[in-house]
Amino acid sequence: MGAAQIAVPPLPTGGHFFDLWPVRELPELGLWAATHYTSFAPPLFVLHEAVVHSSAGILATGDSVIAESLGNTSPSLHSYRQLVKGIALQPKRISRLSGSYISVLAAGEQDVRHALLSGMARLMAVPDTYFAAADGVLVPQGGVAQAEMLGLFDLLPSLTVREVAPDETLVVDTLIYPLSVCGEAAYHPCVGDFYRRLSANVPSPPSRLPRRIYIDSRGSGLRPLRNEADLIAALDRLGFEAVRPETMSLSDQIMLFRQAEAIVAPHGSALTNLGFARPGCLVVELLMDAFVDWSFRNLAALMKLRYDCVLGRARRPWPDLNIQFHQTPWDISVNHVVAAVAHSLAVAPARAA
Repeated sequence: MGAAQIAVPPLPTGGHFFDLWPVRELPELGLWAATHYTSFAPPLFVLHEAVVHSSAGILATGDSVIAESLGNTSPSLHSYRQLVKGIALQPKRISRLSGSYISVLAAGEQDVRHALLSGMARLMAVPDTYFAAADGVLVPQGGVAQAEMLGLFDLLPSLTVREVAPDETLVVDTLIYPLSVCGEAAYHPCVGDFYRRLSANVPSPPSRLPRRIYIDSRGSGLRPLRNEADLIAALDRLGFEAVRPETMSLSDQIMLFRQAEAIVAPHGSALTNLGFARPGCLVVELLMDAFVDWSFRNLAALMKLRYDCVLGRARRPWPDLNIQFHQTPWDISVNHVVAAVAHSLAVAPARAA
């Protein structure tokens, strides 16, 4: 599967914020003005006598660990020890797995973004002939919405589903290993096919679902938006209903996003569901100036959604990017958000045509 260029439309109003105050973009400055991204070209490996360690799918051949399989892992959660050069696996039990297995193991399986995009979406990089030859698929034990995803993904009925525990190690006769379909948020077009495949097996949404939704982040401990209650009240006057996708089944989330005509949300994993929205749906993402990540802008571009953003400000000096950084409280101008949303709603019919 080769790379592709995906057009990224300009920001209707959000670009103005980059002239107002310093902004830290990840992974580099200036991406707000990008006109396209080049998608990741998903590599596929077939390994014999492969060692697969933990629910994160840390991969080793011989005495070498494949560095790319260590993403988002930690020694304490995934049973390994950090060395001066490399790591030492610390399995509690080792099992032999005969036959051929496809691995969609990935760290962060309790986060919907990692579970969907870092994990299950990689099945789209596996050719049908490999599915036909495989005996099963390896998935993380207890992954969020995993059973639903497996049920909705219609290529799996003939395969054995083998859950892998965080402290478990497998020696697999033949491992089929799709590395990624996303890269650093450089989504391959097959990611769109993945979302459409899941959506196809969910019934049409009932008409009572809200058409304008705000993703309420008050249940998350990450980057608390201090004036979120005021923002929700202001958006309510524009017909937006606050929702919490993390309290819903995957099927209900799919129906909610598929029905939406407009979505406003702080940056967060719930926006992984943008892949289920219909082309032309409006998305206004709220970003903190100290942590501007364009993952969901790229996803919106891939799925042909109309995207804009509004920047808020961190309420303390920018720390380094570490685990504490995600607790940084921030504020956003309610007036700026309302203006950006109202502007985009006003031009929606012309843009969607």
